[in-house]
Amino acid sequence: MRLKDRVALVTGAASGIGRATAVRLAQEGARIAVADINPTMGAETVQTITEQGGTAVFIPADVSRVEDCERAVADSVSHFGQLNILVNNAAIMLEKNAVDTTEAEFDRLIGVNLKGTFFCAKYAVIQFRKQGQGGVIVNMASVNSFFAEGGIAAYCASKGGIAQLTRALAMDHSIEGIRVNGICPGWIETPMNAKFFALGPHIREQASRLHALGRIGAAEEVASGVVYLASDDAAFVTGSMLTIDGGFSAGLAPAMGIVV
Repeated sequence: MRLKDRVALVTGAASGIGRATAVRLAQEGARIAVADINPTMGAETVQTITEQGGTAVFIPADVSRVEDCERAVADSVSHFGQLNILVNNAAIMLEKNAVDTTEAEFDRLIGVNLKGTFFCAKYAVIQFRKQGQGGVIVNMASVNSFFAEGGIAAYCASKGGIAQLTRALAMDHSIEGIRVNGICPGWIETPMNAKFFALGPHIREQASRLHALGRIGAAEEVASGVVYLASDDAAFVTGSMLTIDGGFSAGLAPAMGIVV
């Protein structure tokens, strides 16, 4: 087990990539703090982990609230005595262009996606410093961190910000033994994308064609990347963005698009 005796806080862990990540980290021996705004689905993640013999606890948190970010870290330490890994995964989507986006919608999306990542990282770093043994932060970015798709302007802005924040955190804290990396998934089978796929089979077909591998990715495939970055296998990796996109960004995507 690559993460035995370590404690991981995973935000947005009630479903999708967050749940898959929490489960995979637990399978590698980590004890998991499942942070999410949805207590029912968060409890389901905890149950999945415990049924597999792992250890997990649910922590209610709205990461757009700074006090919740601070409390999520504090509660993780209260339950498990330490914190070694933070996975900033919590995110929401808004399918609107800039003109159609209201101030409230923008503030909410940036609050969850970017502000939440920033302040969870802040309080994790403070805890890592107290422990004096370094730590790991993995931020969930996107191929939209560097490649824009139409109709999701605020989302693209938030994910671009996460990529730069990841690099900045790595520069600031690597000297303290804190590694900070990001992951850039392509289209993944998640509840967030399910609504979009439900518009019709042609949507899934078109989205699949955007990837060189010709298919949508699985949340578990992204979770495996998180495990790598969180483990000692990535001891010389910081400030990097790991792309897990089935070839989406390799050159096919700019020439193709999705027609609703």
